[in-house]
Amino acid sequence: MIAARIPQPHQGWRVRVGTIAAALLILTLGLLQASVFPSFAIAGIRPSLVLMAAVVLARVSDDSRALYWGFLGGLLIDLLSAAPLGVNTLLFTLLVYIVGGQGQRFGRVNVVFPILAGVAATLLYYPAVVLTLQWLGFELDWGEHVWKRLPRAVAVNAGATGLLYPAVRLVDRWTRPQSAGRYLGRARGGQFG
Repeated sequence: MIAARIPQPHQGWRVRVGTIAAALLILTLGLLQASVFPSFAIAGIRPSLVLMAAVVLARVSDDSRALYWGFLGGLLIDLLSAAPLGVNTLLFTLLVYIVGGQGQRFGRVNVVFPILAGVAATLLYYPAVVLTLQWLGFELDWGEHVWKRLPRAVAVNAGATGLLYPAVRLVDRWTRPQSAGRYLGRARGGQFG
């Protein structure tokens, strides 16, 4: 009997490149959100690009990487904005956990479910950030910051989610850990491809 050695695929380089791509994507989206969109707002609204990217990742992946994206993206937005440190970090992480929760298998089918998750995250984010800032002592008008801006923010963030979906899916594919068992099963069954 001849023992055949099944070659193990080397996926380490792909995960490292994907991790670098993810970090660059978050950094780019954070810089766009904090520096470009205050001057060029869409319908008077700055899209929450980092939050929407983390929500899309939570919907298409089946692990906890989106929580890291939410935490680090919120921290980046806190560092680049005038908000007190930790407000966006906490809210982004909680929203990714709440909204991104259980629908991963549906997010891989089409873009509709991640867009709906982005809408839900926007509907929760605006009142939560105003409530948090008021709790910290800031004077904010609910009518202006929530009720007047929320419908436009939902539309702008839904559009941003649809545009971010392909890039986040690509980064998810690059950074997704792949087990060797998956490859061994294909090799043993004789079905490649």
